[in-house]
Amino acid sequence: MQPQSIQQINLSYDQHQDRLLMRAAVSDEQEIQVWITYRVARQIFKVFNQEAHLPVSGPLPLSEQSLPEATQQFVQEAEAVEALDDLDFETAYQAPKSVVTEQTLLAVETRFVSVNDQLNHVQLVCANGINVNINVNHELVLAISRMLLLASKEAGWTLPSAPAKEPQSVSSIVMDIPVEKQVLH
Repeated sequence: MQPQSIQQINLSYDQHQDRLLMRAAVSDEQEIQVWITYRVARQIFKVFNQEAHLPVSGPLPLSEQSLPEATQQFVQEAEAVEALDDLDFETAYQAPKSVVTEQTLLAVETRFVSVNDQLNHVQLVCANGINVNINVNHELVLAISRMLLLASKEAGWTLPSAPAKEPQSVSSIVMDIPVEKQVLH
């Protein structure tokens, strides 16, 4: 299949599936549909929002963040919110007549490629062996980040607000596995 550019994108929550459905119109005639689980949505948002810098929750306390870091975060978030004004979220999604593949695509893994510290490419690895490759620019990352925020709010999902800090120490749990058969009720 020839590479195609995204003309319009839609992300919506399906309560019965408890998943997000991403629909991307790649022409007036065709679209790609990919189901996204909560786990995959969190992975995408974590990476995308590091690029987009959308404000998600309150800032870290100043004891955990220096004044220059807090100032830089505020400036990046303000620029992101301002850039959202240039994107069209008002025009209704115009569903094309057909889908590129009739198979149901369920994203089970995401892969990200950055060039010169800028996110450049996303690959959604689907359960049936098909990969959906998306070349991204800042505007698309910003748009998808915002759509993920809105759709996850509707779903009642919590997206990561900041990169998780590594724990200071790791504890391990040891569990004995019985060797005799057990009856489970």
